[in-house]
Amino acid sequence: MKKLVLGLCGALAFGLSAGPASAALPHNFVFESPNSGSQANQVYRPISVAGHPDWTARFAYVPSKVQPQMKSDGTCTAAELGLPSWAASFKISNSKTETECWQFVGSNPADKAVQGKSGVTTTLPTQTYAYVLTFSNGQVFDPTAVNSKCDSLSPYARLQASPLYQTSAITNGKVSLGNLQYEDAQSVGEWYKFTKKLPDYAVNLQDTGKVIKIPLTVPSNEGSTQTISGFCNGSIGTVDINWLANQISTNSWSVNQISVVLLWDVFQTESGQCCVLGYHGSWTNSSNQNGTYSVTAMSNAGIFSASGIQDIHATSHEFGELINDPFGGNTTPLWGHVGQVSGCQNNLEVGDPLTGTVYGKAGGGSGITIGGYTYHPQELVYFSWFPEDKAYNKYGADDVFSMSGTFTAYAKVC
Repeated sequence: MKKLVLGLCGALAFGLSAGPASAALPHNFVFESPNSGSQANQVYRPISVAGHPDWTARFAYVPSKVQPQMKSDGTCTAAELGLPSWAASFKISNSKTETECWQFVGSNPADKAVQGKSGVTTTLPTQTYAYVLTFSNGQVFDPTAVNSKCDSLSPYARLQASPLYQTSAITNGKVSLGNLQYEDAQSVGEWYKFTKKLPDYAVNLQDTGKVIKIPLTVPSNEGSTQTISGFCNGSIGTVDINWLANQISTNSWSVNQISVVLLWDVFQTESGQCCVLGYHGSWTNSSNQNGTYSVTAMSNAGIFSASGIQDIHATSHEFGELINDPFGGNTTPLWGHVGQVSGCQNNLEVGDPLTGTVYGKAGGGSGITIGGYTYHPQELVYFSWFPEDKAYNKYGADDVFSMSGTFTAYAKVC
């Protein structure tokens, strides 16, 4: 099979018009794999909650039956998606025959016919739906309200002012990626072999700027509040992940945008176990068109044992994974025992291996400061970390495998 350099002939897949959806969010959630396996040179670091050592921070995703397809000649056709996307065949192991079709949001950085001399700038519209949750004790968690004990801006306004939507100078080791958005930097960095010659290549986010508030009352048997000592708000909310998914309607959503369900200091539980900080997935409307979404929590400092999990940490995690695997089906060799993953899993989840690690200096990032406020985006892994095949070892900026260079070698197989 052709390797990446020769096989990046993926098609762009666009949606047409948005039609009405007929159901709540899909919620066949996938969490950590129960596989045990052994792992060398990678460290699992569970992240607990203040005062609740039995709670562990983690993320999820919702895989779709919709997937890119491999053709008889070894090239791949992207599955229909309302956002610009592309697919290609990747050699994922040292085997001569083990290849997979992977689909990404954006444009193919190795396709000269698409990129031309300077590259293509892709703009991804986002629409934010702020879920205002009221618990049975009367406490309200509103992502659009200012809590002066915690911040001078609302969580939604803080998100919009952050490096996810604003540009800042971003480097990877000795390589300056330029003045760009954070998720754009992840895309530019992981495909640097090609993008270093494409000054206009970009994958940018652009929010509508008109947040839609959704009020929701949480029954006492589906969620509650929990006191957190030393935390600015005093307590957090917890809500059952399946119940919440059933309350989230896609009726007004468009497949031509990323739909962002925003929570504030509210975390989801699975079988009573906290804390799921977010997940991403795809959905299909009544016209059989596919869109993408993320459910994510903005949070304040002092909740988690990994101090970097605050403000945009979870949102940067989910946006990065959505761009790199919109349908949750990009299959990799088994990897694990690192970041939030205690077992082994086999998917291109670029956030999970470094959950809790902040962008900046390798192993202990200082974040990104804009307008006097320091944000804590999560360091994301490059696609090249996952395959066993060494052909991809020098694709990332500075020849490393993550945005700050914490990973300097590809994953060890479980």
